[in-house]
Parts: sequence; structure tokens; C-alpha cells
Amino acid sequence: MTVPPGGGPGLGPGTGSARRFPTGANYAEALQHPELCFSDPDLKHGTVQQSPVLGPKAISGNFASVFSVTARNGQRYALKCFTRDSPTLGKRYAAISTALGALSLGGLSQPWPVGFDFLEQGVLVGREWYPAVKMTWIQGTGLISWIERNLNDPAALHALADHFLAMTADLEKHGIAHGDLQHGNLLVAADGTFRLVDYDGMYVPALRGEQATENGHRNYQSPSRTAADFGPAMDRFSAWTIELALLAVATDPGLWTQLHDRHGEFLILSEADFKEPATSLAWPVLLTHPDRRVRDMASRVKSFLGKSASALPSLTPDAVRIPGQRTGSGSGSGTGASTNGHGTGLSGSRPTVTSWTPPASATPTPASGVPAWMVGRVAASTPAQQPAAGAGARVGFARRGAGDLVAAVGALLSTSTPGALVLAAAQPVDVLPAAQGVALLTSAALLGLGRRRRPEYRAARRRVRELKRRSRELADPASAYERLEKEIRALDEALAKDNTASDQRIQALQIELRDGQSRITMDLNRRTDQAQQQLAGLAAKERRLLDKALEPAIRAHIQDRLRRTPIQEALSLSNMGAKMVRALQDAGIRSAADFIGVDFSHNPSVVFLVRPGGQRVRVPGIGEARATALSDWRQGLERRARATAPTTVPASTKAQIKSDIATLRRTHKAEIKQAEAEAQQKKSALQRRITDERGRLTGQRQQRAMDTQRKRAELLQRQKQLAGAEAERARVVGELAVARKEARGVLGAGRYVRFLVTGR
Repeated sequence: MTVPPGGGPGLGPGTGSARRFPTGANYAEALQHPELCFSDPDLKHGTVQQSPVLGPKAISGNFASVFSVTARNGQRYALKCFTRDSPTLGKRYAAISTALGALSLGGLSQPWPVGFDFLEQGVLVGREWYPAVKMTWIQGTGLISWIERNLNDPAALHALADHFLAMTADLEKHGIAHGDLQHGNLLVAADGTFRLVDYDGMYVPALRGEQATENGHRNYQSPSRTAADFGPAMDRFSAWTIELALLAVATDPGLWTQLHDRHGEFLILSEADFKEPATSLAWPVLLTHPDRRVRDMASRVKSFLGKSASALPSLTPDAVRIPGQRTGSGSGSGTGASTNGHGTGLSGSRPTVTSWTPPASATPTPASGVPAWMVGRVAASTPAQQPAAGAGARVGFARRGAGDLVAAVGALLSTSTPGALVLAAAQPVDVLPAAQGVALLTSAALLGLGRRRRPEYRAARRRVRELKRRSRELADPASAYERLEKEIRALDEALAKDNTASDQRIQALQIELRDGQSRITMDLNRRTDQAQQQLAGLAAKERRLLDKALEPAIRAHIQDRLRRTPIQEALSLSNMGAKMVRALQDAGIRSAADFIGVDFSHNPSVVFLVRPGGQRVRVPGIGEARATALSDWRQGLERRARATAPTTVPASTKAQIKSDIATLRRTHKAEIKQAEAEAQQKKSALQRRITDERGRLTGQRQQRAMDTQRKRAELLQRQKQLAGAEAERARVVGELAVARKEARGVLGAGRYVRFLVTGR
């Protein structure tokens, strides 16, 4: 059971909106007292679904929170409470309600519209009313969950694709666009038809000229979509994408395992596939799929990337021509029945034989040669399919090879060696008979080995073995048929097992790619963060360098002013007299530049004046009060001097600092660029490796499927030949006799010796 999602992209704040809407928690608190917060009678006396601890249970998103409310009569509603304001909210929902209300359900392919009421005074929160949408609760299953439950039912998947196609045709026919076609807004009812929910971004003809309030789910929209696309064509890209996914998975359920990410919010194509098709793992799989319709539709959808919504064709039955077998029961030869769930194009079911009826008692069909007991189980054989008697007979041995020469020379040497040894007196004459016997045996063994290694002889022996096997099969055709049936099932089971392992490996590659790219991105961020921070701080660093370059001029200016201020000007201080000024002069302090401060650190009653070099001078009569007055007097002079100090550095210095900063900026940018280039290289290398590995797996998968098809065809041919078991067995026995005669005569030992001697 699923409710209309409140968390998808929805109404954003409109221009000029000043009202702050409640949060989901505010609504949950208000809904604890439905008799107070609702004005609608169904809701006012209804029951709000509660969570065990937190009170009213909400499904919250960016723009709304959805609550389940059950009225007294048992009718259940989904109450959508908005958390953001829009000045056009009421206008939009009024237009949508009018447009959907004008539709005749009898004229639609399925009851996809969901009834709703826009409540201007929806929920009372605090002392203020806020709008809400009261929508009939939908009994349905989310699209992704439904696909996973029916993954092994191609007929149901094809039927669902047809329902989706019909629903989009309904929308196009009435000039309506949903605005956010995606798995979360598509619910599948018990009868396999769709219910379309979440109408926040819907377009109806009455809203012509308005701007979009959302751009739809990122994994279902073209990267080129903008708010200006708001209109009857804005669903086309997402509609084609969803139809492609449904058709592809119905044709080859293995594609779901290969391309769907259980943690991702998409079917088989995502935003990354749309934005970066060159590095996509999905497009190569779809564009090279064995099924032509999958390839063609994938190619068409890929060609839509970068095009505006209005430039795309409508998704209608005329645009996507699907054979009538798609919606059949799966017993025919349509796509739904022609796949075993792993994209091999093999039938998922085969006949079994529980008893044997002799062919003579059946009524064979002269045109096909298939008896009644096998009619409908195997295809009729044709004369061209029956192997001709004596087929494969060899004229004899052809062209001597190195092995033949070795056998001939070895046989000759082994035969002549005992006699040669006797003539050479290397062995006694009385051992000659035994030695000659051993030599003849060795020679025969060498000749026999040479003959057995000949390809003509090996082929003849294989033919004899095959004919023996066929003869045994035809002696008990029922058992042979069942044995062949088991072999066919074993083939399909092995293929299914291999495809499952391949799917798991492909999924692992997807995870490896995703995790690898994330690690590369994280490493890139770590490498570039410091350079980015340094780049951001260059302006402040430039100001510091300029200030630092200006500081010597400021200090020189201040020192000059202090030097030109004689200590006699301290007479202006109330506690300084001529005697104290003379004492300062006697201590070497003749201007304001001759001391930099006072030191009370040792004893407050003993005060020292600090000279620029750091020396401390004690001046008689200068106590704490006079020292403080002198220090304040000097600081005042310094402040006034600083106010008139230079404010700009020399042009050459400023130019040098700016040049240094520009160099640093280029250096940091180069570091970032180099890090990004290295990261891109790593990503490309990872992408290539994963793509190559995936291509290898896909190639192996297709090769296994073809090999299985070929072996199945051979086994089915053998099953078919069992239809005329008696005649077939007679033919096989005849061929077996010919093959044995060939192996013993034309390819016999004597003929091989002659072949070694004469080459013919």
C-alpha cells in the first residue's frame, strides 16, 4: 500500500510571498486535535494515523508533509500540508481540479486520475489557517517494488509497458503534462493499471503562460529541461525513458539486475547517463543488446539528449509500434514467451514424455513425418534435415605428415634392427627369432599409433561412436527422449546460473565504479581544498603585503615627526615644569623620539623611561603620574603623526606585490588543474577498465547464450528424429555398418601401410 509522496519536488515559494508556513512538526502537533484543526467535515470527525511514539505519522519532504486521515465512513484520505507558500497555489490547483474533473473516465485507457479537493482553509495551526490538498488514498504498489515482484513474468511487464504507453497517450490527447513522471509518482493498482499522484507541477491548458514550479526528478529529466519547458510536452523525455526501461526489462529481466541500483532512485537510466553518456555503463549494454527493439528504442532515447521537450515526439502507440503478442498470455512466440528470464531468447518450457507409443500405432502426418504423439511438441522434420546415408565417407588417407614419416621410419628401423645386429655380430644368431618378434610388435605399434593419429581415422571413430549412441537411443526412444529433455533442462539451468553469476559480477562492477569514483573525488577534494583556501585568501594576503610594505614609510614618518617635536613641548602638561624638562634633557631625552615608553615593572614608586634601544633611564623627579602623562603625550603625538602618514606604497613596490600574488594565483590554479586532470585520468582509467570488463562479461554472456541455443537445437533435432524411431534406427544401423567398414577397410592398417609407402 502506497500513498502519494509528499517529499518529491513540489511548490516552491512564489515571488512576493511573505507568509511563513508551518513545518511538518507544527502540522503533526496541530493534527493531534482533528476536531479543532480541520474545517472539512470528513477530516474534522476523522482519525489521523498515529506513530507509536511521535503522534500523527507524516511522510515529509521538501515542500509538504502528507498525513493519512480516515473518515467516519471508512474512506481514507491523504492530506497534503504545504510547508512553503506560493501565491499561485490556489489558482493552480483550481485549474488542475477543473481539467481532471472534465475528463470522462470512460474515455481514458485506465482510471489514472486521482480525485482531490483543494482546501483553502485546510489546517488550523496556531491561530492561522493554511491550505491543504485532500486526496483519495490510493491502493497501489510503487513502480520499483512492482517490477521486482514481477521480474520473472515478462507478459505482466509487457502489459505494464502497454498501460504506461496508453496513459501517456491519454495525457497527450488532453494536453496535460504531469511535470514529474517518475517511479515515486507512478502507483500500480491490483489490476496492473496505473494511478498517477502528486499534481503540484502538473500542466493543464488553463495554465498556459505560467512558469513551472519544479523541474522534476533529476533521474528522469533531460539535462536541458528548464522552467520555460512548462507545457504539454514537458513529460516526453521522462515518458520515453520509463517506457524504454519497462520494455527492456520485460524483454530481458537480466537488465534489471545489471543496470538497476537498489540504492538508487531510478529504473535503469539515471542523471549520470544523461549528462555523461560517453562514460555511461548503461548505454553500451542497451545499444548492443541482442533484441533489436531494445537497441532501436535505446538509440532513439539517447538521441533525445540535448533536445528541447517540444522537439521530442509524443510517446504514443503509433510512435512505438509493439507486436500484438506483447499482451498475450506468453504461450505464443511473442517476446513474452521467447525469453527464459535471462535474455537468451530460449523458450522457458518444454514437453515431457511419460510413456511411449510405438510410431506404427500412431497416425503419422505424411507431410511432416511427425507421429500424433509428438504433434505440437517438436517441429516437423524435412528431408534436408535428415543426414544422408554414408554422409561423411572418406576416400582414404590424404597427404602424409611428419607423424606418418616418423611412424614409417620407426617401423622400418625396428623391423630391420635385429637382423642388422646379427650381421654385425653384435648379438647371437639364436636370439634373432625373439628379437625379430619384438621388433615386429614394435613396428605394428608404431604403425597403429600413426594410423590412430590420422584425422581421417579419428573422424571415422567419432562417427562410429555417435552412430552407436544414436542406435542405442533409437532402441528405446521414450527413455532417450526423457534423457534429452534432462540435458536441455540442464543446459538452461547452467545458462541461468551463469547469467546470475554474470549479473552479480556486473552489479559488483557498478558498485566498484561508483565507490572508486567517490574515492577519487574525495581525494581530489582533499588535494584541492588547501589550494582553494589559499586562492580565496590571496586578496587578504595582498592587502597584508601592501600594509607590510607601507609600514616602514609610516614608521619613518612617525619617527620624523617625533624627532621634530622637542621635549620642551611637554611643558604643556599640567604636571611638567621647566625643571623636569631640564632633567629629561640631562638624561638624554631631548625629543619625543628619544623614549618609547615607561617601565613600572620593578617598583611603582621607581619609574624608568625606556629609550629606543631598550635602555632604561631613571630621571629624578619623574614619578608615576609624570611618567604616565609623558607616555600619553607621546602616544598622542604618534597617533597624530600616523594620521598624516603615507597611505600608498610606491608604484614599483605595489606592482611587484601584485605580480607575486598573480604568480601565486597561477600556481594554485595550476595545482588545482593538475589535481583535477589526474583525477579525471584516474576516473577515465577506472571507467575504461570497468567498461572493458563489463564488455567482456557481456560478450561471454552472449556467447554462452549462442552456444546454448546451438546445443539446444542439436538436442531438439535429436528429439525430433525420435519421431520416426524405427526408420531412423534402420538408417543409423546402415550408416554404422558403412562407418565400420570404412574404419576397417579404407582406413584399415593395410591401407595405412600402403599409404605410407605410396602416399595414396
